[in-house]
Amino acid sequence: MSRLRLPLIFFACCLFWALLGLCLGALFRHSVAGLVWGLIFGVAYVVFGSWAAEKFPSDIWGAKLLENEWAPNLYDMLHELSAKMEVPLPTLYSVPSARPNAFVVAGRDGDTAIIVTNGLTRSLEKHEVYAVVALMMARLATGAMPTWTIGATLAGLPLHLGLTLRRRPGLEWLGTFFLAVFALPAAGLARLAWGEGAVTAADFHAAHLSESPEALETALRKIEAAWDAASREGTAEDRVEVNPATALLFAAPPLARADTGAAWWPRLQAQFPSTRPDAAARAARFPARLPGLPAEPEGY
Repeated sequence: MSRLRLPLIFFACCLFWALLGLCLGALFRHSVAGLVWGLIFGVAYVVFGSWAAEKFPSDIWGAKLLENEWAPNLYDMLHELSAKMEVPLPTLYSVPSARPNAFVVAGRDGDTAIIVTNGLTRSLEKHEVYAVVALMMARLATGAMPTWTIGATLAGLPLHLGLTLRRRPGLEWLGTFFLAVFALPAAGLARLAWGEGAVTAADFHAAHLSESPEALETALRKIEAAWDAASREGTAEDRVEVNPATALLFAAPPLARADTGAAWWPRLQAQFPSTRPDAAARAARFPARLPGLPAEPEGY
């Protein structure tokens, strides 16, 4: 199934744009022309989305390159985990957010990056940070991240445009229109990209890599608690920053709190996969004992 996900995502994306072009063409009595132009745009959108996938999720979160001298402990963790797994060292970026979290992106050409929030090292203990970094490395090991990254980008681009327009005076209506048109198809595309088996495999492997399932569970619980607290506070930052299509990339996906003022938006957000994580349920799948490091994570 994992090998079919990316072709299915490309096909579904092209089909959506072709059908949208057909509908728009029918309004002007040029259905065939609309279908053709929609298909052409769909192919171009897939090509652009695949090319931009490595940068889009990190760019919308304002990620900056994290040099070794700024985060020596994190780089020590990465070097140790890379040596354990015998994989190339990913690039490390930081996001200026006080809430702890991390996510990983991977391109089809093998380039990988781990993005951590500033709050990760400030809110978690060292062994908990190590467990989260191990989780990011384990997700890379599943081989699912290129599909997740491209799927999140293709689904997230129109939502990002809609959420951006919602913040522009006089263009709120256009942003709401974009979200109304694209949210449900984007949710379907994200579900095609998302694989629960890869999440389970990465969690299991990360528990071995960190040598402490308890640390990983505690880290996930703290991440969830921090985002829950931010949701209750309801600051302006919390309301505008979360793109539900890119939430699946995170260690513990942040709550989708973007406020459009429309009653239907929360219901559409709920259609996206893993917008509400459950650390307890994930921890129940961790290994009870650690007999040794598995050669490969399973389940994807």
